[in-house]
Amino acid sequence: MSLAPTESALRECCSCRSFAEAVAGQGPYGSVDELIAAARTTPVAGWLEAFAAHPKIGDMEGLRKKYGAFGDMSKGEQAAAAGASDAALQALAEWNGRYEAKFGHIFIICATGKSAEEMLAAIQQRGGG
Repeated sequence: MSLAPTESALRECCSCRSFAEAVAGQGPYGSVDELIAAARTTPVAGWLEAFAAHPKIGDMEGLRKKYGAFGDMSKGEQAAAAGASDAALQALAEWNGRYEAKFGHIFIICATGKSAEEMLAAIQQRGGG
């Protein structure tokens, strides 16, 4: 098997130009594990660029308005939060703000299958306060 991801395909999942250029330029890869290993060599600045493009957890309105195709992927990932109560979404927004103020970037979590309450517990546990 040979994997040769294009720069545009990589930008759809990461939204970071330097990441996409570096990873695509190192291909083709013999396996998904090799692709992941190459992705992990991306400089921190590239990850921060990707974080800046990622929608905030629980910000369903922001997903609808701002993020286009990237938002479509995130909407699927955050589908469990779509039915969350206003109180849960408000709490997520508050904790997202605390986290970003403390660490300088948004809170990132694999949201697939997680409820808003589970994501809220995770951000609180990781030091958003």
